[in-house]
Amino acid sequence: MKNSRPLKSLAALGLGLSLIGLTACQAGNASPLANSTVNASEGKIAAQRFVETSAKPAVFLSPGEAIDISKFKGKTISAVTLDNSLPFVRAVLDGMAEAGKQAGVQVDIYDAKGSTDTAAKQMDQALASKSAAIVAFGINFNLLPTAISNANKAGVPVIGALNVDVNASIEKGAAGEVSIDYFKSGKLVAAYAIANTDGAVHGAVQNLPSIETFTAMRKGIEEGFKEFCSKECTLQVDDLMQSNFKTAAETLTGSQISRNPKLNWVFPAIDGIAQFTIPAVELSSRKAEIRVGSINAFEANLGFIRDKRVQAVDVGNSNNWLGWAMMDRTLRALAGEQPAISEVPVKLFDAENINGVDISSEAALYDNVDYKQQYTSLWK
Repeated sequence: MKNSRPLKSLAALGLGLSLIGLTACQAGNASPLANSTVNASEGKIAAQRFVETSAKPAVFLSPGEAIDISKFKGKTISAVTLDNSLPFVRAVLDGMAEAGKQAGVQVDIYDAKGSTDTAAKQMDQALASKSAAIVAFGINFNLLPTAISNANKAGVPVIGALNVDVNASIEKGAAGEVSIDYFKSGKLVAAYAIANTDGAVHGAVQNLPSIETFTAMRKGIEEGFKEFCSKECTLQVDDLMQSNFKTAAETLTGSQISRNPKLNWVFPAIDGIAQFTIPAVELSSRKAEIRVGSINAFEANLGFIRDKRVQAVDVGNSNNWLGWAMMDRTLRALAGEQPAISEVPVKLFDAENINGVDISSEAALYDNVDYKQQYTSLWK
């Protein structure tokens, strides 16, 4: 792709989305569920087991052996991202900067403001300013081929962050990646719906097809239905693209409700969409019949769960933890480790396990895992 095209990546979600047509798994059409041999009762039991294991306390996932970082003290590491005004982006970058301070390195932040052309120029600026390494946060490498090639030729490692699912291959030209399990996240929200619904689940996905990580999330939802749901279940997928995502999500939700009288679950790709899906459900005559499940575990969405406002389940990860993981993977690249993907764990939240928990505190939500000490103990 040419660098002048707009970024279509995780951070691009704040730029808006627009509705296009139904794309797959429409209720009533041939789909994998039509030939399902899953017993409904057994499927619910299996789904509940999967959910229970994923609602347990978070644990630290080691990125590897201890590394010597002494020769990187005083170096500068640059992070190029799309939109630093997004709260979750700031939270991640704050975590990375905090980890950098602990490691003795400077973190420079570049805001591409929605343009691959700008992102490419900023990567070149980072090279010119003698950055020791660069993190491409939410910017797929295939959108920046020349800039990535320039960095590779200069011997400056480039690390991807939230560009691919943790189960995917490392991007071409990457010295490492950091991500979460988007596939598992999708499978989890599907399993939760199946385990916690009387009778069959009739679901609708509000998908983001232009973003690789959310393609993995959608596939996880579909896999959850295939593995745990009987042939009585149905699943449809609608796509959202760039434009006004508030209007699009609200319009899509109304359309999904009106065309499917059996609809009882809606799965927005992310909490940012769910925040507009939920009011649309609440304004409908069927708000008591429909629940929502999504990912990110934003505080507002956890509040919806706590207050019993349509959303029933959310899967998320600690953003500060993610920032520390980005710094650790960057230091490992500088130390000459072979490219690898570091995983930040996800956790499922529902009304039961957020009861009495301070939902504004990532530390409380993720069980006060001392990941900072875990990382620093690996930096010699």
